[in-house]
Amino acid sequence: MAINVTADSVKRRLKFEYLKIKNEHSSKSLELFTSLLAHFSKPDISVADLIQETTMLVQKQFRLRWCMIGLREPDGWYRYIVMTGMREDAWAKQKAKQYKLSDFDPNAANYKAGEISKLTRVYLEEDNRLGKEDEGVVNRPALLHLSRKAEDDVLEADFIDTLIMGPGDDLLGWIEYSGTVTGKMPDAIAIRHIEVASQIISAAILVHRNRARQA
Repeated sequence: MAINVTADSVKRRLKFEYLKIKNEHSSKSLELFTSLLAHFSKPDISVADLIQETTMLVQKQFRLRWCMIGLREPDGWYRYIVMTGMREDAWAKQKAKQYKLSDFDPNAANYKAGEISKLTRVYLEEDNRLGKEDEGVVNRPALLHLSRKAEDDVLEADFIDTLIMGPGDDLLGWIEYSGTVTGKMPDAIAIRHIEVASQIISAAILVHRNRARQA
């Protein structure tokens, strides 16, 4: 029996398949990028709005305990700008911190990191013990100094940095994030998505600068 294929049936099928795939996990992850890229269609890109939305979407999408973003400011120092998921008193201490470019070197003497990729490195509690005066920068100081039971377990002072790089390996800022609410490290897919988000932020910063120069 011949199947009656019409233009309407083709359109119905495409719409049905689209709606079906839209609710799958692999497609939902794209919503992070589409939401961030929407900022580029605005007359003027607000980097502040973009990075605030990034922290919220990244935390929600990958069920992270917290997420912060820092940028290089006009005086050349790197400082945290926005966050989501941090206690206010811990955030106040984090926001007061400032970093030099050399602090982001994975071989820096004061911060020991493990490189995951060109953009991402992990800082583990065992390698970077906090002194008493610094314990207030974490959300739950009472959980410091516990033992790691499995390789994918996350400790309270663990964190991951994904760099926001401009042309010529110019460090513009970084996305810093915790483990998940289930006490595990973010998986490789989450890290890769956050790396793409960092590149979107980089592009937004450069577009904003170019538009400001042309104004």
